[in-house]
Amino acid sequence: MITTSLFKHKFIPAKKKSDNLMIVLHGRGDSIKPFSSFNEELNIPEMNYLLLNAPRKFMDGYTWYGEPPYQGNGVLKIREKLFDLLNDLENQGWDSKKIFFFGFSQGCLISADVGLNYPKKLAGVVGISGYFNFYPRWRTNLSQEAMKTPWMFTHGHQDDVLPLEETKYGVEKLKDAGLKVSWVEMEKEHTLEEEEYPIIRKWVREQLKGLS
Repeated sequence: MITTSLFKHKFIPAKKKSDNLMIVLHGRGDSIKPFSSFNEELNIPEMNYLLLNAPRKFMDGYTWYGEPPYQGNGVLKIREKLFDLLNDLENQGWDSKKIFFFGFSQGCLISADVGLNYPKKLAGVVGISGYFNFYPRWRTNLSQEAMKTPWMFTHGHQDDVLPLEETKYGVEKLKDAGLKVSWVEMEKEHTLEEEEYPIIRKWVREQLKGLS
């Protein structure tokens, strides 16, 4: 079980006793509700899930930060809050090396920001139909432990919200910095498709093998 007052959340325990954890971040205007059966869809019995609601109301859901060009300070505030969450989790016995971040769209940007700036290795960062906010000197601020975190991104050629080429450019910047990144291009729009789950599942399982 996980307790935290930092975010409205839902904890889904693993079907097999495990200390692996995936923190799931939704997109803008969304919430944890569409991810309520994410554990069934991803189908990794040895994974616990922590679904988080973003703190700010937006339309019928929530948002992690404000609209460009005002997103910078918002991303920094969420980073600090998520670092506090990770510290809470560590105090509750969760090892950061066994914690994955999964983010869709806006949630992908936040997951990537945590992966780049958290001083410890994470089990992995999975970004779906997302993008990046690179702060000045982000390369020089990368810790040696953060460099060990593996990454995976999927994106669609028909995405009319976040163009694939812009995200691909960001992925290439990560690779140039020496990060281990898997990049998957798909024929999809700005969505998380059913056919992505086996791809994500396989990648996550590969990372779990390295943890055992």
